[in-house]
Amino acid sequence: MVHAEDVASVRSRISWGAIVAGAVLALAMYFALTLLGGAIGLSIGGKASAQTLEVGAAVWAIFTTMVCLFAGGFLASQLTVGENKHEAAAYGLLVWALVFAMLLWLMATGVQAGFNAMMGVATAGTAVADVTAKNTTPEDWEVGAQRYGVDPKAIEDWKRNAPAKAKAATDDPNNKEKLDQAQRDAYEAAKKVTWWAFVGTMLSMAAAAGGGYLGAGPTFRLFAMPVRTPGNKLIVSG
Repeated sequence: MVHAEDVASVRSRISWGAIVAGAVLALAMYFALTLLGGAIGLSIGGKASAQTLEVGAAVWAIFTTMVCLFAGGFLASQLTVGENKHEAAAYGLLVWALVFAMLLWLMATGVQAGFNAMMGVATAGTAVADVTAKNTTPEDWEVGAQRYGVDPKAIEDWKRNAPAKAKAATDDPNNKEKLDQAQRDAYEAAKKVTWWAFVGTMLSMAAAAGGGYLGAGPTFRLFAMPVRTPGNKLIVSG
């Protein structure tokens, strides 16, 4: 005897349309709340310390990501039919994975670089000065000094004494200690950022799964029901 399951193809139960819709909602909310956080940070930038702004930015980023992914997981679960609670949580995790994949793609295509450039207009002058200083050679300094009428003897003295002064500054124990301290500070900052990013990622994943779990609708169940045939014979169908 041939059964339907022997000839019918097994189809995926994943509703990718619902997952994409949840991811789009999460991304739209993410960018909107990110802009709001940037506006607030710029508004209070002169009234709060750098450490306060740093901690506030980290907390806001984690909060924003959690809220957006919770909403995305909830929507994806609402748009599906017949899933149980565990399947709904899996939908939330798929929304989380898709959102992070889209964010990585946006960063790879330069969207974040453009956004950072827009947000960093206030420091553009400093950035230009830094780039100019890094790309300027001793020959450029000599030509510039000559153009502005600096005494040639002073220029020669500078050229002759500059290497010795640079070496003395490098060998100065105070400067070495400052350089070592700067390296340690950079290491600590990188460690904090990495841990913040890890905690935020885990919390956002949990939020997406929680949104899907809470957004699950009623689960369909099959029950055996007694049915009487025309011959008044009792059978059970389910």
